[in-house]
Amino acid sequence: MASYMILTPPGARADDDRARFVADGFSWGAFLFPALWLFAKRMWLFGIAVAVLQILLISLSAIAGGLLAALLLHLALGLLVSLEGPIFIARRLIARDWTLRSIVPARDLETAEEIYFANVPSVDRKSAERPSVDWPRQAPAKAGAGLGLFESYGER
Repeated sequence: MASYMILTPPGARADDDRARFVADGFSWGAFLFPALWLFAKRMWLFGIAVAVLQILLISLSAIAGGLLAALLLHLALGLLVSLEGPIFIARRLIARDWTLRSIVPARDLETAEEIYFANVPSVDRKSAERPSVDWPRQAPAKAGAGLGLFESYGER
Protein backbone atom coordinates (compact mmCIF):
# COMPACT_ATOMS: atom_id res chain seq x y z
CA MET A 1 0.00 0.00 0.00
CA ALA A 2 1.38 3.37 -1.00
CA SER A 3 1.02 6.76 0.59
CA TYR A 4 -0.14 9.67 -1.54
CA MET A 5 0.97 13.21 -0.80
CA ILE A 6 -1.72 15.69 -1.80
CA LEU A 7 -0.47 19.12 -2.85
CA THR A 8 -2.51 22.09 -4.02
CA PRO A 9 -1.36 25.10 -6.10
CA PRO A 10 -0.53 28.41 -4.41
CA GLY A 11 -3.64 30.17 -3.16
CA ALA A 12 -5.95 27.27 -4.03
CA ARG A 13 -8.54 25.80 -1.70
CA ALA A 14 -8.18 22.30 -0.31
CA ASP A 15 -10.94 20.96 -2.59
CA ASP A 16 -9.35 22.35 -5.79
CA ASP A 17 -9.49 20.07 -8.85
CA ARG A 18 -5.86 20.91 -9.67
CA ALA A 19 -4.66 19.08 -6.55
CA ARG A 20 -1.70 16.86 -7.34
CA PHE A 21 -1.41 13.37 -5.90
CA VAL A 22 2.20 12.18 -5.65
CA ALA A 23 2.65 8.49 -4.84
CA ASP A 24 5.35 8.02 -2.22
CA GLY A 25 6.59 4.56 -3.10
CA PHE A 26 8.80 2.49 -5.34
CA SER A 27 8.63 3.31 -9.06
CA TRP A 28 9.65 0.65 -11.58
CA GLY A 29 10.06 3.22 -14.34
CA ALA A 30 12.47 5.21 -12.19
CA PHE A 31 14.40 2.05 -11.31
CA LEU A 32 14.82 0.82 -14.88
CA PHE A 33 15.31 4.21 -16.59
CA PRO A 34 16.33 6.74 -13.92
CA ALA A 35 17.46 9.62 -16.16
CA LEU A 36 14.51 9.30 -18.56
CA TRP A 37 12.06 9.13 -15.64
CA LEU A 38 13.52 12.34 -14.18
CA PHE A 39 13.29 14.06 -17.57
CA ALA A 40 9.66 12.95 -17.90
CA LYS A 41 8.93 14.49 -14.47
CA ARG A 42 10.65 17.75 -15.57
CA MET A 43 13.47 17.38 -13.07
CA TRP A 44 16.03 18.66 -15.54
CA LEU A 45 19.08 19.17 -13.31
CA PHE A 46 18.70 15.84 -11.51
CA GLY A 47 18.06 14.14 -14.86
CA ILE A 48 21.24 15.58 -16.39
CA ALA A 49 23.28 14.59 -13.32
CA VAL A 50 21.94 11.02 -13.40
CA ALA A 51 22.51 10.76 -17.18
CA VAL A 52 26.13 11.86 -16.73
CA LEU A 53 26.58 9.31 -13.92
CA GLN A 54 25.10 6.57 -16.10
CA ILE A 55 27.47 7.45 -18.95
CA LEU A 56 30.40 7.37 -16.51
CA LEU A 57 29.28 3.98 -15.22
CA ILE A 58 29.07 2.64 -18.78
CA SER A 59 32.62 3.83 -19.41
CA LEU A 60 33.71 2.27 -16.09
CA SER A 61 32.31 -1.08 -17.22
CA ALA A 62 34.66 -1.02 -20.23
CA ILE A 63 37.68 -1.03 -17.91
CA ALA A 64 38.98 -4.47 -16.93
CA GLY A 65 37.44 -5.52 -13.62
CA GLY A 66 35.04 -2.57 -13.56
CA LEU A 67 31.96 -4.40 -14.80
CA LEU A 68 30.81 -5.61 -11.38
CA ALA A 69 31.44 -2.23 -9.75
CA ALA A 70 29.61 -0.41 -12.55
CA LEU A 71 26.65 -2.80 -12.30
CA LEU A 72 26.38 -2.40 -8.52
CA LEU A 73 26.66 1.38 -8.72
CA HIS A 74 24.04 1.49 -11.48
CA LEU A 75 21.65 -0.60 -9.34
CA ALA A 76 22.27 1.72 -6.38
CA LEU A 77 21.58 4.76 -8.56
CA GLY A 78 18.36 3.18 -9.83
CA LEU A 79 17.25 2.39 -6.27
CA LEU A 80 18.03 5.91 -5.12
CA VAL A 81 16.00 7.52 -7.90
CA SER A 82 13.11 5.03 -7.63
CA LEU A 83 12.74 5.45 -3.87
CA GLU A 84 13.51 9.15 -3.49
CA GLY A 85 12.21 10.47 -6.82
CA PRO A 86 8.65 11.15 -5.60
CA ILE A 87 10.05 13.06 -2.63
CA PHE A 88 12.08 15.21 -5.04
CA ILE A 89 8.87 16.00 -6.94
CA ALA A 90 7.03 16.96 -3.75
CA ARG A 91 9.93 19.15 -2.58
CA ARG A 92 10.04 20.91 -5.93
CA LEU A 93 6.32 21.67 -5.72
CA ILE A 94 6.61 22.88 -2.12
CA ALA A 95 9.49 25.15 -3.17
CA ARG A 96 7.10 26.66 -5.73
CA ASP A 97 4.66 27.52 -2.88
CA TRP A 98 2.36 24.55 -3.32
CA THR A 99 0.68 23.48 -0.08
CA LEU A 100 0.98 19.96 1.29
CA ARG A 101 -2.62 19.31 2.37
CA SER A 102 -2.55 15.70 3.47
CA ILE A 103 -0.90 12.30 3.23
CA VAL A 104 -3.34 9.49 2.46
CA PRO A 105 -2.51 5.77 2.54
CA ALA A 106 -4.33 3.99 -0.28
CA ARG A 107 -3.99 1.09 -2.73
CA ASP A 108 -4.31 3.19 -5.87
CA LEU A 109 -4.84 6.74 -7.08
CA GLU A 110 -8.62 6.46 -7.36
CA THR A 111 -8.95 5.30 -3.76
CA ALA A 112 -6.66 8.09 -2.57
CA GLU A 113 -8.78 10.67 -4.40
CA GLU A 114 -11.99 9.27 -2.90
CA ILE A 115 -10.57 9.29 0.63
CA TYR A 116 -9.14 12.80 0.33
CA PHE A 117 -12.13 14.51 -1.27
CA ALA A 118 -14.55 12.76 1.12
CA ASN A 119 -12.72 14.22 4.13
CA VAL A 120 -12.19 17.74 2.78
CA PRO A 121 -14.98 20.24 3.36
CA SER A 122 -16.17 22.03 0.25
CA VAL A 123 -15.20 25.42 1.72
CA ASP A 124 -12.00 26.11 3.63
CA ARG A 125 -12.51 26.67 7.32
CA LYS A 126 -10.43 29.85 7.20
CA SER A 127 -12.59 31.50 4.56
CA ALA A 128 -15.91 30.51 6.15
CA GLU A 129 -17.43 33.32 8.16
CA ARG A 130 -18.19 32.43 11.73
CA PRO A 131 -21.00 34.23 13.46
CA SER A 132 -20.02 36.18 16.54
CA VAL A 133 -21.65 34.90 19.70
CA ASP A 134 -22.00 36.95 22.87
CA TRP A 135 -21.86 34.47 25.68
CA PRO A 136 -23.48 35.61 28.93
CA ARG A 137 -21.00 36.41 31.66
CA GLN A 138 -21.07 34.20 34.69
CA ALA A 139 -20.90 35.60 38.17
CA PRO A 140 -17.48 35.21 39.78
CA ALA A 141 -17.09 32.27 42.14
CA LYS A 142 -17.46 32.85 45.87
CA ALA A 143 -14.33 33.21 47.91
CA GLY A 144 -15.05 30.06 49.90
CA ALA A 145 -15.56 27.79 46.86
CA GLY A 146 -13.71 24.50 46.91
CA LEU A 147 -11.00 23.45 44.49
CA GLY A 148 -11.48 20.62 42.04
CA LEU A 149 -13.22 19.65 38.85
CA PHE A 150 -16.75 20.17 40.11
CA GLU A 151 -18.26 23.18 41.83
CA SER A 152 -19.71 22.53 45.24
CA TYR A 153 -22.68 24.96 44.99
CA GLY A 154 -22.61 25.31 48.75
CA GLU A 155 -23.37 21.64 49.57
CA ARG A 156 -21.27 19.59 51.90
